[in-house]
Amino acid sequence: MKSMGSFGFLNYPHILEFEGGRIEPVNEFEEGLAYIKANGNRDGYIYPPEVTTIQYNPITNEEAEEVSNSKRPAAIFMLPASHNLFINNPINTEDAALIIHLLGFFFGIRLLPSELRFDGKVPTKSMNKFSFHQDVPSDFISHVYGAWKQWSDDLRKRYINILYMYGKVKSCEFLWDQFIYEYMVFDAIYRFYTLGGGNPVKGHKKRFNTLCDAFSIPQYDDEIDRIYKLRNDLFHEALWIGDTPGMGSGGMLEVMWLRKLNARLIVAISGYKNEFTKSRWNTMGWESFDKFQSPH
Repeated sequence: MKSMGSFGFLNYPHILEFEGGRIEPVNEFEEGLAYIKANGNRDGYIYPPEVTTIQYNPITNEEAEEVSNSKRPAAIFMLPASHNLFINNPINTEDAALIIHLLGFFFGIRLLPSELRFDGKVPTKSMNKFSFHQDVPSDFISHVYGAWKQWSDDLRKRYINILYMYGKVKSCEFLWDQFIYEYMVFDAIYRFYTLGGGNPVKGHKKRFNTLCDAFSIPQYDDEIDRIYKLRNDLFHEALWIGDTPGMGSGGMLEVMWLRKLNARLIVAISGYKNEFTKSRWNTMGWESFDKFQSPH
């Protein structure tokens, strides 16, 4: 079994076996968790640390004093590793990217390989409200990884990008900013669907109906209308709820609806069939994420 490196931070102090590999906590898991708890904000996020510009002498390479008035939040920063990833027969380094971002999707946080740095705030607690049995994560990861290996290089990369951008939304501060990324994910899912053999349609609004029909996902016309109107106003007129982005209020429900619809589509396009994909996406509260259901 080949080591694919470490990633973090996932507060899951268990070994997770899946078909083709496993993840296991690093030896320093408790130290990393202590760091997250000590530095995380009570709002459920960990924020970039403060950095300062330091002058140094390029000839002697000696550091001088801090530059005054140069303190600022870091543009990018690292988090401690929580798990090591092992894969039996990886196709390439993209196997690791798939598993890491898929875990982030399922557990409702944002994950990156340890050698990469985060930008913006990072959730320390799950932003999903999935309720599931203990054997579901392994079943889900195994199925998606098995399907992913059968796809073309292009589709494999596109699915990873969908997961990555879905996770990046969690670092966005404002609703209108979150909406942009969520709609980007939705469009990428539609493109994935058509490249995989689905019939294309004209008009962005019809994409909702097409994808919902294709994967037996409930359709709600009023909610789709509101999402579509936000998209047109923001993308074509730079308006958010009739105002300047960042100034107007509202949009929370539409962003939540689109995020929940995207979650169902991410699961469905992988071929993972369960009741979650068929459940309502226009409600709040906990959502049951069940195991794969074989066709009868």
